[in-house]
Amino acid sequence: PLMAVAGVAAKKKDGQTVSGDTGAWFKHDDGSLYVLLCDGMGSGPSAHRESSEAVRLLEQFLRAGVPPEEALRTLSGALALQGEETGGFTTIDLMRVDLFTGAAAVYKYGAAPTYVKKGYSVSRITGTALPAGLTAGEGVSPDVTRLQLEAGDCVLLVTDGVAGSASDQWVRDRLAAFDGSSPRELAQALIDDSGAQVGAADDRTALVLKLARRNG
Repeated sequence: PLMAVAGVAAKKKDGQTVSGDTGAWFKHDDGSLYVLLCDGMGSGPSAHRESSEAVRLLEQFLRAGVPPEEALRTLSGALALQGEETGGFTTIDLMRVDLFTGAAAVYKYGAAPTYVKKGYSVSRITGTALPAGLTAGEGVSPDVTRLQLEAGDCVLLVTDGVAGSASDQWVRDRLAAFDGSSPRELAQALIDDSGAQVGAADDRTALVLKLARRNG
């Protein structure tokens, strides 16, 4: 009964040729929608390599039917082994939404806050887990927050270049005022405004997801 409309906008760190942020979304055969957003350590080609590899592997696991938490733990262990040689790591944001029931979960490894808009109120999801690849060994679990979504709700995923250590009240205000018409326009506005709010010292990505009722 539910469908999702996604809008994404991104901007590379000043002076870089590629972004260290990588995002993806896809629908699974079981009616789940998965949204992924990873932010590799630092910026430039090495950060891009870390985040795009994490997204690629995670998407493979999830498409193969591996449960999200198990997929994330496996990936984190693999990245930790790799990180012993390369020293790299990446934050991971993963959201799963059941488009039949609206049941959703947000999984985080060291990622920036996720914002959920219901009506005019905006809540904020954070976590304490370290980025994937920083902690050695198998079985380091991500932070998991479960929530119930319905038609009209919006979810905003960002990297820390958008809502980093500075106050994020402006992000919440902007999302609260969003009328739901164009997720793409909201994502672009957040990227444009974040330069003034946070500065251009990092890659910036914003992904807005709006749930709507499927007609027919």
